[in-house]
Order: sequence, then C-alpha cells, then structure tokens
Amino acid sequence: MCGGPAGRVKFLTSADAVSEDGAPSLQALAELDVMYRPMRQAALLVETFFGVATNPVSSERMEWVSYAIADRDAAALYRMGYAYAPFHCPECAACYCGEHWDWREFDDGPFSGVEGHCPDGHFHVLAY
Repeated sequence: MCGGPAGRVKFLTSADAVSEDGAPSLQALAELDVMYRPMRQAALLVETFFGVATNPVSSERMEWVSYAIADRDAAALYRMGYAYAPFHCPECAACYCGEHWDWREFDDGPFSGVEGHCPDGHFHVLAY
C-alpha cells in the first residue's frame, strides 16, 4: 500500500541467537528465548509495528516455514499460524504496516493482546 515494512520474520535454528544487536527489547527477548525454547527447536523471530516475539516452530513445520520465508510468502506463514505473520490480512491477501492497520492493545481480564482492522475493515486479533 505505502511500501513501508509491515514486519520482519527471521527463521532461527536451534544454533541461532535471537539478537545480535544491542536493542534492549531484543536483548530481553533473547534471554527469555534461551530459557524457554527447548534445545534443538527452531523458532521464528517476528518483528512487527506493535512489538517483537519469538514463536516456536515444530520439526514437522521447519521445512515449510523455511520455504515460506525464502519465497517471502506471508500468506503461507499466516496459514501455518497467524502469529507467524500477524501483519497479513488473508481476506485482502496483503500485508499492511502499522500506519494502515487501525489497531489497539486490549486487556480483557485474563486475555490481553493486540487487535485491529485492516484498511478494508477486516477484523483480526494480531497478537495474544
């Protein structure tokens, strides 16, 4: 739509560190990732307009995830799990940056996250 980045997805093998730069949010995520990601499990590092997260990738999905990333196919990542490409709207078959999502953080009792509407008005939970 505007050409701005909607997000960035990086495939991490079990040998990869989450962060190689000094950004405080990525350093904190790296520490949590080391503590909670099981040994030898791959993960996706997903950077979006609303934050950064790591998502585990099961061994059954590793090949498909690597193909989707190599092909820059956000739709395929979204089909595997919306958290893999939360900036993608499947109804529009498009990815949008934070300037184009009408998004907000929510905290409804035990549930909190990010939800929003794409430019065409499709509602999505972007993160839990």
